[in-house]
Amino acid sequence: MKPTTYLLALAFAFTANAADDKKAADPAVEAAMQKVNATGASLMPTAADGKTYRFTALNVAKEFADGGLDALAPIADKVASLDLARTKVTDAGLAKVAAMKNLQELHLENTAIGDAGLDHLKGLASLEYLNLYNTKVTDAGIAKLAGLGKLKALYLWQSGVTKAGVAALKAKLPGAHINNGWTAEDDAKPVAVAAAAPAAAAPAAAKPAAPAPAAAKTAAAPAAGGKLDAAIAEKAVVYRDVIAPIMAAKCNACHGEEKKKGKLQLHNFAAIMKGGSDGPTTVIAKNSKDSLMLVRANLPTDDDEHMPPSDEPQLTKEEVAILKWWIETGATNTATVAASKPTADVEGALAAMLAKGLPKVAAPAKPEKPKAKPLTDAEKKQVAEVSAKMAALNASLMPLAQDTEQLRLGVINAADKFGDKELALLAPIAQHVVWVDLARSQITDAAADTLAKMTNLERLHLENTKFSDAGLAKLAVLPNLEYLNLYGDKVTDGGIAALAAAKALKKLFVWQTGVTQNGAKALEAKVSGLKVNVGLSEAEIAKLTAPPPAPPAAPAPAKADPKAAKPAAGGSDVIKTAMKQYHKPDDALCKKVSGGTASDAELATMLKVYQDMCAATPPKGDKAAWVKKNQALIAAVKKIQAKDATGVAAYKAAVNCKACHTEHKGS
Repeated sequence: MKPTTYLLALAFAFTANAADDKKAADPAVEAAMQKVNATGASLMPTAADGKTYRFTALNVAKEFADGGLDALAPIADKVASLDLARTKVTDAGLAKVAAMKNLQELHLENTAIGDAGLDHLKGLASLEYLNLYNTKVTDAGIAKLAGLGKLKALYLWQSGVTKAGVAALKAKLPGAHINNGWTAEDDAKPVAVAAAAPAAAAPAAAKPAAPAPAAAKTAAAPAAGGKLDAAIAEKAVVYRDVIAPIMAAKCNACHGEEKKKGKLQLHNFAAIMKGGSDGPTTVIAKNSKDSLMLVRANLPTDDDEHMPPSDEPQLTKEEVAILKWWIETGATNTATVAASKPTADVEGALAAMLAKGLPKVAAPAKPEKPKAKPLTDAEKKQVAEVSAKMAALNASLMPLAQDTEQLRLGVINAADKFGDKELALLAPIAQHVVWVDLARSQITDAAADTLAKMTNLERLHLENTKFSDAGLAKLAVLPNLEYLNLYGDKVTDGGIAALAAAKALKKLFVWQTGVTQNGAKALEAKVSGLKVNVGLSEAEIAKLTAPPPAPPAAPAPAKADPKAAKPAAGGSDVIKTAMKQYHKPDDALCKKVSGGTASDAELATMLKVYQDMCAATPPKGDKAAWVKKNQALIAAVKKIQAKDATGVAAYKAAVNCKACHTEHKGS
């Protein structure tokens, strides 16, 4: 069975199972699914209950135009997620999207959408995520989005939107994360690098490098070597001696000779130019703007299409600059560094990479893992049966990529009910599962018995679960485990010590656990190449989130005129906005926090709201008392984030509207 056929079989298994669970299926939904899926696009339930649906035109993007949206018209109110990225949909076509009143997520990146199209989005009151990357929208267009009160994330990279436009919209949507990306102004800033060789003289005045975003896990940048050695530049071939080593270090693990996610290989020049499922667009000579290699490298790290994945070593700013320079100079595999005329922004990084002279042979690629054996017909039947059971639980069991039958499990939509018993259903096919995400699920140490059977498991997410030291010893037997996330779990130095037998382990995350720096270093000393991330201590977190000190009280005027209008207190707009948006509505976010139903993202939003309020000056009353009240709110939200059972009660106690209004609310 071909991989594509296999994927379709799993999709049909999911659909059939959902239909069995809901005997009285909506005929309109069934008709829409048949019509959409027959075209190569995809319409699937977002959950097993079949109440809302997710549409994507990913596989037919090059041909998908406005008319393709007609099939969704009969079920417009049931569409919660719509992905039209890279399609030919126009501003006029978005009139059909306007009817999707329950739409929460909309992808329009890399389309021809402009300001006129945003007129049709103004009424999407449920919209939380909007991606307008590389579209034609401007400041005037995004101003039309000011009424989308639930918008949490808006991406505007490589559009016509300016910082001023972002600031104006941010003032009206203070709870939204608006990302305008890297600008031409940022490109103009010099990037400093350190000297490569000890003997090399340091530059007279090195300029500080621009700080990396906090969320990006960027690998160390190549050290600068100052001026390029002219002799080496004449002999060095850009692709062989510069580009190929970057690909080997950052890309070939997923896009190599054997493993080719998205049908893309980057292990040699011919494969790069051939491209993947999008065709020869990975690198387009002399066109870095449209070359997908750079487009995806420059996406925000939390974007699903950002490459490399956010939990893998990232391309440094210098490496991105080198790739852009190579593409703009023709992207050949024969040109030398000297002939390509390095620009000032890449010369230092090139000098560092070539400081030790040219390699005698091309840089070796990262060793490829043996390719998994094809599944037998009996194994395929087992996988289909277990996949249907996972779908019924609202979990997801799917092939890791289009070109492999190895599986990945995700329970994000079933976390509140997915436990040890449910995980045990995977035992018959355990050896085929390579990625498992059980974050925030109900699994306990007993799950280790099933996990230990997954002998090919490479990645395991156990963050914010009931997993503890008792289960770790059984995970140490997994010979291929490279990544393990135990964030927020009850593990200690003694527990992770058992992982010394997990010789393949490269990344271990133990934020907000009982693991200490000493325990982490002890384990790193026993497992070659392992990096244990302990995160920030409570003291460090407190220091970063502490509000600024209260400003000194202004001296009282000699004679106050009781009839004179009082000037607006500093920060009053911040406080009013926070109250109006997060406390007063019937569905206010504070009510979800009080009820213990707020998501991690919503808790992070609420924390930022209270930190901003804490730094603001109340319309009246003692500033110190105001700070104390907000610090209680901040501490309570942090407890809830840490899954502390006392957090919700602490929050309810801290949200004392009457006391706050009496003391601080202006007239």
